[in-house]
Amino acid sequence: MSPCTHNSRRITLRQNVRNNINMKANKNLYRITGKIAALLSCLLLFSCNSDDMLDEIGANGAGKYRDNICFGITSDESVQTKGNKPADNGYTSDSFVLRSENSDDTLCVNAIVTDGIESSDSVKQHAMTRGAAVTQDDFYDKFHVLAYWKKDGTSTGQFYMNTDVTDKGNNLWSSDRTYIWPGKAHTLTFYAWAPADAGITSPSSPESTTLEYIVPTTVTDQKDVVVATTEEIAGNANTTQPLAFRHICTAVKFKVGDQMQAGTIKKITISGVHNSGAYDMASDSWQLGSNTTAFSIEQDIEMTGNESGSMITDGENTFMMLPQELPAGAKVEIIFHDSQAGTDRTFSASIAGTQWPQGKAVTYKLSITPTYELEFISEPELQDAHYIIYPIHIKAGDVPGGWTITSSDPDNVTLRTDLTILTRRGFWIEEDKGTASVSSTAQGDDITIYAFLTENAGEENRTVTLEMRPTNLPDVTPQTFTIEQLCPSWNGNLGCERIEEYDEGFTGYPWGFKWPEGMKITYNMRNAGLGDLIKNALLNAYLSWFTDYNDFITKDTWLLSITSVTINFDAVPQVRVATSESDGAKNTSELYNYNGINDVSTLMSVLEDWGGTTTDVLPVNPEAFAARACAMKNKFHKTIEEHGGQTIEIPVLEEEDLVWYLPARNQAPDMKDEQYPLQGVYWTSTNADVEGDNEEAYKYIVGGATVLEQRDVNLHVRAVRSK
Repeated sequence: MSPCTHNSRRITLRQNVRNNINMKANKNLYRITGKIAALLSCLLLFSCNSDDMLDEIGANGAGKYRDNICFGITSDESVQTKGNKPADNGYTSDSFVLRSENSDDTLCVNAIVTDGIESSDSVKQHAMTRGAAVTQDDFYDKFHVLAYWKKDGTSTGQFYMNTDVTDKGNNLWSSDRTYIWPGKAHTLTFYAWAPADAGITSPSSPESTTLEYIVPTTVTDQKDVVVATTEEIAGNANTTQPLAFRHICTAVKFKVGDQMQAGTIKKITISGVHNSGAYDMASDSWQLGSNTTAFSIEQDIEMTGNESGSMITDGENTFMMLPQELPAGAKVEIIFHDSQAGTDRTFSASIAGTQWPQGKAVTYKLSITPTYELEFISEPELQDAHYIIYPIHIKAGDVPGGWTITSSDPDNVTLRTDLTILTRRGFWIEEDKGTASVSSTAQGDDITIYAFLTENAGEENRTVTLEMRPTNLPDVTPQTFTIEQLCPSWNGNLGCERIEEYDEGFTGYPWGFKWPEGMKITYNMRNAGLGDLIKNALLNAYLSWFTDYNDFITKDTWLLSITSVTINFDAVPQVRVATSESDGAKNTSELYNYNGINDVSTLMSVLEDWGGTTTDVLPVNPEAFAARACAMKNKFHKTIEEHGGQTIEIPVLEEEDLVWYLPARNQAPDMKDEQYPLQGVYWTSTNADVEGDNEEAYKYIVGGATVLEQRDVNLHVRAVRSK
């Protein structure tokens, strides 16, 4: 029977049957009637294998035999045509940064891949998604059908059907022309695609199952193309057959990420991507052409800065692209008008080598921040267990309203943008430790902030995060800096610090109080304004802090005005303290406070700050002795003397705050650290117990004994603390 059988042919057939009814036996009549029924039965095609839906359609009469081949549309969980699924339900396939061509501006991008495609079809915007029942209003107005035709297993060399089908009501789709079933000697294989007006070039003969397609340049003209195929169907099957439509394109969309500054997205361009290809319906595969092109959307999309998670391109502005591995030269470009600066900023990034999977949506999440530079330029360094002042360097430029850095653990890490006179000299001062966050408008390539770390006396390392962002943009994703602080290496009730790092050329500390001859320095105060009685009173008050400075610290006066101050370390009496063999804290306290030695450096700073001058140079630093190095790892308080507008700050180490100390002779062997092993020789805090010996103290040889050593020898030092 011809594939082009008309209604007149069917009428003639029926008339012939009636004219010859009396000429045939009943069995022949029944045989003929059966054949006619088989020929005129309807094949219902559905987009899923849902038995429930098929039964429902059959009950409504759609599954009854009809005299032409017709089609039905339904939904299934395997089909996501024109879906509206949230992009965040997928997986992140790529992350990249779009960079401005004329600045260091950056646009952070994540690519999210999801099942389903949102249609860009401007005419039909109905959903055919998971769980959404599809009626005639949910699909395109029409789709195209090819029926590949075989007789006796051999191709006839022509299509049985090559036509558009439309909705005829009651969820039945058919062509204007009638096609009847060809009979049992024949088979049909159906190929269908929608929309019928997608600009697809269909196969010219049954020798091919390939569709040729060029993506329209205008985004609103791009279609969500779906294709369905069947197995070979007997020409007298007279049964409904499932037809599953599948997506053959990739939906590409743009969405607001975690942050977006106020302004306008003026243009989005995807360039250097393949735009044409041949799709084989039988193998469900693409063969792309070599040409590439660019696709753009130009529209003013206003952003207030509060649109996190909202779609930028959606609906008819969805890019419907060919699935592909993006070739070399593929990139995304965004033109953004910065409302704050009043200028356009162009961002671009390569997306070459990334994937656009067939039948899925790829959503690029954009985060645009104002034009500024703000970053940590220090590399994090592991910190020790004791009290620490940790300098951290940042870079800041053109930051609107300045910048703010916040500690995630203000009980243990606080911040300052500067140092006081005492913290600058290394004292960890409780009153000057800063706050949970700091803000500044400072700009530059190397700005220093200071993190004040409390001791970590626990048994686990401590991690604290610093977050930095523009002060006026609190919702911007912050720059982060991680501080990791070690805990002590515990051996029973005694724990030791971990890190022994000295500047290049530094070999350790002397035990101290054994200086070469000539340890004397004189400050000329004639130009320091000390003719002021109030200033004189203040300096005298400060000198009174020393326990005994009769010969150690002297002053010259003229008419009650201090003209010079001399510090003579040669005059320091013999050290007759720090003799305990088991109490390192006691030894350290006695040495630190001995005869005002520690405070003398503060005095030297005050004299210089007030205009005192000297030509003398000390041969060694009197502050550099082992017990003081350990004492400086504790928390201090400060006292303030103020007279006539002048202040003097005095560091005070309270007895209860001296928890880190130089171990005594019998404590030193308990210092253990497997991760950062002790090596060599270490000072103890125990002074020589030999009468008249003012030159030696005890050292500890790792793995060996404690023996006497000259106090001016440089050795390793580790502070310890008790639980």
